[in-house]
Amino acid sequence: MKVILRLPFLLVLLLAGLFSCRTTSSESEAVMSSNAAAAPADSTIIYIVRHAEKDISNPDNQDPDLTEAGKARVEAFRALMQGQQVDALFATKYIRTQNTLKPLADERNLAITQYEAHDFNGLKTQILTNYSGKTVVVAGHSNTLLPIIEAFGGKRPVSDISDHQYDYLFRLALAPDNGIAVKTAHFGTPAN
Repeated sequence: MKVILRLPFLLVLLLAGLFSCRTTSSESEAVMSSNAAAAPADSTIIYIVRHAEKDISNPDNQDPDLTEAGKARVEAFRALMQGQQVDALFATKYIRTQNTLKPLADERNLAITQYEAHDFNGLKTQILTNYSGKTVVVAGHSNTLLPIIEAFGGKRPVSDISDHQYDYLFRLALAPDNGIAVKTAHFGTPAN
């Protein structure tokens, strides 16, 4: 009898989970597509994504690779970028940021340019000097994504990104007149 009573509750939880995944997907698609029409043609577009889930099984490992969940998130990001122009990829020296962009790099035959994790102004200068009017993707860390946005002149769209939040995607559109639009979405499996 108790199993029968729990069945409707489990069904509601399952449907709620499916609905939340669809919302996440549609948010991401809206950030990817609707802004393309809103940004002037000569805008510099910067997608900023945190590295996917890292393997924390060895606390002494300062440069861990991605977990299986991380690899699934990387694939979700690659799929999300289908149809989007990408002219350059930037990642820090760490395996987890490099491997977050590797499938996209392989698919597009693009090199991943390494940048110093906390040199936000250096990253800005490099992108605006070499890729002005183009589209780039930057992979960073939970404690660097928001400072990167600020370095480009944007306001923090969220107050903080915790260590367990891997699903943020930010899209910056920098107009030639120095105007900036920042959009926020989530992709892949929702963060816990």
